[in-house]
Amino acid sequence: MDAEIKPRYAAFGPRPHLPPPPTAEEVAVTWVAFTGSGEPVATASLRALPGDRWEIKRVFVRADHRGRGLAAAALAAVEASAAERGVAELMLQTGVRQPEAAALYTREGWYRIPPYPPYSRDPYSVCFAKRLPATGGAAERGSHA
Repeated sequence: MDAEIKPRYAAFGPRPHLPPPPTAEEVAVTWVAFTGSGEPVATASLRALPGDRWEIKRVFVRADHRGRGLAAAALAAVEASAAERGVAELMLQTGVRQPEAAALYTREGWYRIPPYPPYSRDPYSVCFAKRLPATGGAAERGSHA
């Protein structure tokens, strides 16, 4: 994912205010799609943020597997995991140079919101949120599926 996305933002120069990648303790769920031979081709994760907030991270489909609905499936799987934990609203961050991601999120029922911390200082962040149906118990920080 980084190899594909970083060149899109290279013209913006260093962005030291961006947060580091999620830690293992912050990630509650990671969904991965594999080929029949066991190669990973798609992924998405559920990350716990401070203040009992939750976000989806690292939605990515390998280029040779795009157009098969894997990104929508990844979103749906992680949304379902969040709903089972009692999460009422999810957030996610993408960027101004990722219009295909923004189109996917809009198509899947996400709506634009102002950039939230830790992305609120990044002028190139585009953030979305989605309300989830209540299907589970209280959100469990640190439980891994």
